[in-house]
Amino acid sequence: MIIQWIQDNIWEFSGIICSILGVYFSIQQHLAAWIWNILGSLLFGILFYQHGLYSDMELQGFFIAMGLYGFYQWRKEDSHWKAEKSSTPLLIWGILFSLSYGMVVGFLHTRLTHWVSFAYLDATLTGLSIFGTWLAINKKIENWILWIIIDIIYVLMYIQKELWGTSLLYTLFIFLAIRGLYQWKNSLRS
Repeated sequence: MIIQWIQDNIWEFSGIICSILGVYFSIQQHLAAWIWNILGSLLFGILFYQHGLYSDMELQGFFIAMGLYGFYQWRKEDSHWKAEKSSTPLLIWGILFSLSYGMVVGFLHTRLTHWVSFAYLDATLTGLSIFGTWLAINKKIENWILWIIIDIIYVLMYIQKELWGTSLLYTLFIFLAIRGLYQWKNSLRS
């Protein structure tokens, strides 16, 4: 049964493995995180296109670009870096950007595409994911809190789309984000 699901859902399964490795290495603050994240994003881009989740598909392109930037940023910096806290204005502007992005892109997808699912929700989660990625690249500890919230909502959306493997992956992401938050908090204290 599991082998059959893997064979029937090879893009999803491969993306899951790459994404788990990406988050694992992010928690460890290891450069390999960005390589696995890029591969996972490529595979999930294909999957989301097949399921009409266009904002998620577009987000994967952004993740690939940010993965390259993140790789560059983390490679050039001290290997003993510490997480930082974000300022309140930065967080407010990031959330406002994310919500605005969701409204504009959601509107465009409802007008310009024929087979879109959850246009506004998907676009808003994409906006929040862009902000979360920016926070992670810049080593802001709040990235983990944002990912916990985003991933909870993504789980519910993917269940509705019957993307069971992806739903389980994002459930795992919630727990990994909690672990990342605590590990980065410890890094902040030391």
